[in-house]
Amino acid sequence: MTEAVPQAKTQGLSPCAEIVRDHDHDRWLTLLFAAPHMREDLAALYAFAHEIGKTRERVSEPMMGEIRLQWWRESIEGIYDGLARKHPVVAGLADLVARHKPDRSVFIDLIDARAAELYDEGPVDFDGLLAYADQTGGALNRMAAFLCGAQDEAHLSAAHAVGRAWALTGILRALAFQAAMQRITLPKDALEEAGIAPESLYRGQFSPDMIPIIRRIANAAQEAIRKARTQNGSYPAQARSPMLLAVLARDYLDRLAHAGDDPFAAPFDRGALTRQLKLFWAVLRGRF
Repeated sequence: MTEAVPQAKTQGLSPCAEIVRDHDHDRWLTLLFAAPHMREDLAALYAFAHEIGKTRERVSEPMMGEIRLQWWRESIEGIYDGLARKHPVVAGLADLVARHKPDRSVFIDLIDARAAELYDEGPVDFDGLLAYADQTGGALNRMAAFLCGAQDEAHLSAAHAVGRAWALTGILRALAFQAAMQRITLPKDALEEAGIAPESLYRGQFSPDMIPIIRRIANAAQEAIRKARTQNGSYPAQARSPMLLAVLARDYLDRLAHAGDDPFAAPFDRGALTRQLKLFWAVLRGRF
């Protein structure tokens, strides 16, 4: 079992670790439960995910986002060609690749999945939403488990399922924020069938007709977690850090349920200490 009390220093962090700590605090908490020699690789992966994941928020038009993502594609190719750019996250990825030799397509696919966000089109249907969750959160968490030593396909698939759940939970948590930016990552056909105009969400108006859509997404996240937890008894201890996102996702989903499945009203920003205690308890029990 990994140690219950995180031993990472809070000062003297690498640039990648600082990015994760400051911008992806939930993953930062799970990272602290990884074995010390694994933390820098996870930090590089998560920092990379943050950099490409925030592209849409940082640009005013799709073409600028395409340019940024192309820079990352070229940076990945450079790493594999032995010509890593002088950038802290690229340097971290270069070290990761040297140690673990993952297929470059993993990184390219993660970048490509973010390119679709630039055009604010959103998924056409529920299957498209699940595909998006798999291509982003699922693929990322599978990679994190691989870096931590998971090799069995059942274990890697469980990590992918947790990543899907985390991505779906993130979509629900970010709904109000994205709506304020006039973006919606919800199935278009479901919104149309419910007679919900995206403009109403842009104004922060939540309709009871939204509840079945929200509940279906939350149920899909819970189902992915249940699937992953079937591996609880056999999951290698050294690879449990990425799986702890399941603990955090369940907490957020519980808060959503208690708010009547209204993401605009759910207290997602509260309960940070509670979530940390849940992580400690999960690690002590050797579960996720």
